[in-house]
Amino acid sequence: MNNSRSLTLSVLRGISQELRRANPNLKPVSQSIAFTYLINEYRRHQVTEKRTCKSAEELNIIAKTYLCYLKSLRENQELIDQYHSHGERSIEETARLVGFSLPKTPSTENTVDKET
Repeated sequence: MNNSRSLTLSVLRGISQELRRANPNLKPVSQSIAFTYLINEYRRHQVTEKRTCKSAEELNIIAKTYLCYLKSLRENQELIDQYHSHGERSIEETARLVGFSLPKTPSTENTVDKET
C-alpha cells in the first residue's frame, strides 16, 4: 500500500512540474484549474473503509497517461523551436548541415568576357 502511495505522489509531482513548465507565469500551480481538477479526482477515487474504487490502479494509469501527454507536448514544442525557428534554410546551409559543399559557380564577369 505504501509503495502505491509513493508512486501516486511521484506521478502527481511530475504532473505539477509539467503544469509549471507549461505555464511559467502561473504562481502557484496549486491554484490552476487543471491542478485543482486533478486533486479533486484523486480525492474522489480515494479508497476508504466505506468505499472502494472499481480499480485501485485505474486513477494511477490515467494520471501516468496524462503525465506522458504533458511531457510529450513540451518535448514536441522544444523540437519545433529548435528545428523550425530559423525558417527555411538555403541550399548552401542544408549542404553544410550534412557535410557537403556546393560546387563553385563561375562568376558572371568570366561569362561576359568569353562571349565578347
